[in-house]
Amino acid sequence: MAKDANQFIFREEYEEWLRNLGIKSAGAYCPQDKYTCNDGREFLFFDLIGVFAKENDRLYVNALFEEWKAFIENKNQNNLKTTLNRLSYLQKYRQFVETKIYGKKRLSKEDNARFNEILNNIDSVRKSIDKSQNPKVDGMDSLIEYISTKRFIKLAIESSYFFSPKLVVERFEEIKEYICQQKDVDPAFKDKKESFVKYLPARYTSKEDSTDAADGVHECDQILGKVYFKLSKESQRLCVIYQEGARGKNTKCGGNTCGGGNGNARVCQLIKDRTGYDLGTTTNKKHFRNFIISHIWGHAIDPRYFTNLWNIVIVPAWANHLLDKDEEGTLASAFKATIQKIITKLYQYNSYDWKSIEMDEPTCKEEEVLHGNYQINTIDGIADKETLGKISRVSIPV
Repeated sequence: MAKDANQFIFREEYEEWLRNLGIKSAGAYCPQDKYTCNDGREFLFFDLIGVFAKENDRLYVNALFEEWKAFIENKNQNNLKTTLNRLSYLQKYRQFVETKIYGKKRLSKEDNARFNEILNNIDSVRKSIDKSQNPKVDGMDSLIEYISTKRFIKLAIESSYFFSPKLVVERFEEIKEYICQQKDVDPAFKDKKESFVKYLPARYTSKEDSTDAADGVHECDQILGKVYFKLSKESQRLCVIYQEGARGKNTKCGGNTCGGGNGNARVCQLIKDRTGYDLGTTTNKKHFRNFIISHIWGHAIDPRYFTNLWNIVIVPAWANHLLDKDEEGTLASAFKATIQKIITKLYQYNSYDWKSIEMDEPTCKEEEVLHGNYQINTIDGIADKETLGKISRVSIPV
């Protein structure tokens, strides 16, 4: 390798590119992180990515960026600020590579010597990557190349749609009254044909998972033809009805509709009833396109979570999948923690009677929250069936 340990292929060009962007401390954007092959040989990530990009081998460029991202997150897992800073450097280099390096023909004399030296050892790197992972292309890369992690999270949250505190409280009270047996039927579906059944909607799952169901379990009563959700803290059972129709019926549920669909039809029903917005019809009739209904704390097979509006946000499709991940110290975990924190402030969680629905107040990982001021969208309820709920912009500092 070259004698100067701080040098890497394209460094001078990269620093000039950074300075043209107005970045004065270009050297800070050049961390000397190294990739270690299975045979013990080490190479700077900058060098390897530069060589593979010059060779137009995009698959291994993407794989190395993933390896580098994991290296940064593991190295700085106890310091979120440092992690985010280092990831922002990685993103800048990704943008540089994408716009300047692919298909590059000419190299300086020094870069050419370094390039050939690394190229002669590149098979060792290929074999190492092939064994450690299946090289892949991440659909989020093209977006992250151009905006920082912080800007991504802010954009995702400010592009999402929450429900007004008034709607959330009303739905919470309905579920509380049902659980406390003060109502015979879930009011959200009182005019539906199943209204004679005491139930709360929940998402069907063919596999019982105690973590997905929070602190309850499902019990099927084939004699009565009903499905119950048994809360662990009390003897009371809640009769539930599942998302139906997509994949037939579960015969264990007897006469109760218990289809295999894992969608959000019941949530769509509730949202349309309360706000007028249709999220469940064909594409040309939907009021929201390229959005996904997201259960922020999960537990969609638990009837206390599935249609409780404090747990539901309409999230842009390009960001939603990050909320399904259970991670620490990553873009996904920071996004989830921040949106959860915003929800707790918007709805003033500490004022809710959580014991009445036999659960603890939902929390977030405070150390993962990205603090700042967020301008979020909230949807109000409707006065009649001919109108749509007003959408307002609300400022939430966290």
